[in-house]
Amino acid sequence: MSNSQPPRRPSQPTLGVHMKCCNSYIYARLNAAQDAYVGWCPKCAKPVRINVVKEGGSTSRFFEAS
Repeated sequence: MSNSQPPRRPSQPTLGVHMKCCNSYIYARLNAAQDAYVGWCPKCAKPVRINVVKEGGSTSRFFEAS
């Protein structure tokens, strides 16, 4: 018997972001250059960008954007 399930994609790194502008939550995804997490408010399309740094930074996986 062959395995009929499609191959699994590797999970893409994400950060949870509370968009205070419209009180909604999104997952910001790592961009192609892998230098920032980016996303947009699903209601008003306001962008959010969280830069990736080599030293310092935050260990949090959830943020707020206004």
